[in-house]
Amino acid sequence: MNEPPSDDWGKRVQTRQLTTSMGSEANDSATTADLPVLANPRYQISEMIERGGMGAIFSARDLQLSRKVAIKVLRADRSANTPARQGFVDEARIMSFLSHPGVTPIYECGTCQDGRPYYVMKLIDGRTLADMLASQTFSTSHLVYIFADVCQTVAFAHSRGVMHLDLKPGNVMVGEFGEVHVMDWGLARFEGEPPEGTDLTGESFGNQPTKGTVNGTPGYMSPEQARGRKLDPRSDVFSLGAMLCEILIGHAPYEGNNVRQIHKSAMKGSTQGAIDVLNESAQDCALVRLAKQCLSRRSKDRPQSAVEVAQAMAAYHESAFQQMESDMNRFFELSLDLFCIANADGYFQRINANFSRVLGHSDAELLARPFLDFVHPDDVSETVQQMSLLQKGQSVVGFRNRYRTASGDFKVLEWMAKSVDRDNIIFAVARSVT
Repeated sequence: MNEPPSDDWGKRVQTRQLTTSMGSEANDSATTADLPVLANPRYQISEMIERGGMGAIFSARDLQLSRKVAIKVLRADRSANTPARQGFVDEARIMSFLSHPGVTPIYECGTCQDGRPYYVMKLIDGRTLADMLASQTFSTSHLVYIFADVCQTVAFAHSRGVMHLDLKPGNVMVGEFGEVHVMDWGLARFEGEPPEGTDLTGESFGNQPTKGTVNGTPGYMSPEQARGRKLDPRSDVFSLGAMLCEILIGHAPYEGNNVRQIHKSAMKGSTQGAIDVLNESAQDCALVRLAKQCLSRRSKDRPQSAVEVAQAMAAYHESAFQQMESDMNRFFELSLDLFCIANADGYFQRINANFSRVLGHSDAELLARPFLDFVHPDDVSETVQQMSLLQKGQSVVGFRNRYRTASGDFKVLEWMAKSVDRDNIIFAVARSVT
């Protein structure tokens, strides 16, 4: 049984594609092993990224398509082990079966010149969720959004009949543009028989490992998984709850000074200490409630699959958006300033009641015409220049121009404005300083 790996690197690297099993240990002395030689000369391997209990991952270049890739190769000391070879091949086949943005795509499978299997996959630049948690520099809301993406990916797997069985922060990679990948499908199994019409028909794709065999990471595994019992998607649900627990209170649910103690806690389902901390925390009650449901000792008390967990997370975020919109509307209407949303084409999209109160024009008139129509002719050029700055992503603070009122005179308005590039809109606040 492996302890959760310590993630002490902060640079962008391919996440650990490791199988974490009871009794399997990585041979750390072999981390400087010679680079494998593939039968296919298309790939130029450069360096080892990571080494685990079953395989090693190398960075490489696809010479045909001129792109960087990652190549996972079965360890040389596992090549004569038939179950290890089959499990390695099965991992690639399951990942290919799960065609989803949250599952790293497999480009090709093959063999090295020494007969070891390998597969080529997308190289993910980023950092693991474990790194992000350890850094303590990310807000809970940011981490919760990542968790929601993880739930969506696992929900897709469950909808296809696949259980991951080793969900943990170290197996979640967040790319440099925020894309979330669930990694390491080496322990994945079908809940029942593989779907008809697929090549996933080998005995290794049975729905359960050998009775009594315990595979996974103790700190995040369900009681039934820790005991080597029959598993279903609710075991993954428990692991999702353990991840959410860590996001909310800073640590996984089990306590122990070493792996053996943590495994004993997992076998007993000893989560009460974490539940007490969750109850006393200041975190959102909906998230706390979901974490507690997922961490239920009895599997029948948990959500039935990650589909339900993903739905709960979607409902949580929808509720948060609705509350945000309500708060914005309240601020919009109660603000003593002139508050508006405009687009880059030069029209107001929304204005609060203070515009008509200060300028005298009706809302319909202000929204129907370009706002430059209301700006004093001598101020148009400077206003256009400020709009140009906003379109370049710069904020505008303290800019003054004159707006024509319904009676024909002009009011001096002082503006603060900021653009949102991806939506092509501008938020602005003004007050009359005439």
